[in-house]
Amino acid sequence: MTAAELKKIADKIAKCLALAASDNPAEAEAAKRQADALMKKYNLTSGDVAAAAVHEETSDTKSVHRPPVYLSQLAGVIADAFGCAAVNSIGINNAFFKRNTVIRFMGVGIKPELAAYTFDVLSRTLKRDRTKYAESLRKNLKRATKIRRADLFCQAWVTGIARQVEEFAGTEQERAAIAAYKQATFGDRLKSDDRSGASSKHGHDWKAQAAGLDAAKDVSLHKPVQAKRGALLGVGH
Repeated sequence: MTAAELKKIADKIAKCLALAASDNPAEAEAAKRQADALMKKYNLTSGDVAAAAVHEETSDTKSVHRPPVYLSQLAGVIADAFGCAAVNSIGINNAFFKRNTVIRFMGVGIKPELAAYTFDVLSRTLKRDRTKYAESLRKNLKRATKIRRADLFCQAWVTGIARQVEEFAGTEQERAAIAAYKQATFGDRLKSDDRSGASSKHGHDWKAQAAGLDAAKDVSLHKPVQAKRGALLGVGH
């Protein structure tokens, strides 16, 4: 059975299960019987049905292999905000035949598209702000110190964004569907990213964190999200 065929059948079963919650006992019982019959016929579980409602949207991190910790943190913040799951996955950049890491946002409805679009916008802004901050550091600083402070800046920047984000209404049913989808897609192969990121070592490192938090204050999450949502829903067309 192809993925498209599975989704079509799962959608039909999902509609039957929704009708099974009807206040009309006869209608509810008939819908429940039909859902059970379809699941038995196609050897599907309730988890399979739930997982079929989940889809993905990807964002290229432009990073070879694992992205910097702060980009993984940003992906996690955005995924939580949109009721999605985010997984790092190695992809192929066909233009240059390099393997880049992509973020796979998994969720229901338009949420994965919103999450991926938001990540694309904010990751570009973060990289721009990182470059600007790095250029402001003293020229005679050691390279390792410059990298650490730039990383601390980025991590604080992400913390600042997290404070602005209001979580969307992700239901328990959606979380269960995403969990079922991840299990069906990856099984036990997913590994946690346990990297802790940069940490302060010297007295002036706090300035990098303060600068990151301050820079995040000027970043608007809501405007790009509203614009993308309108486009996905066909507003104004």
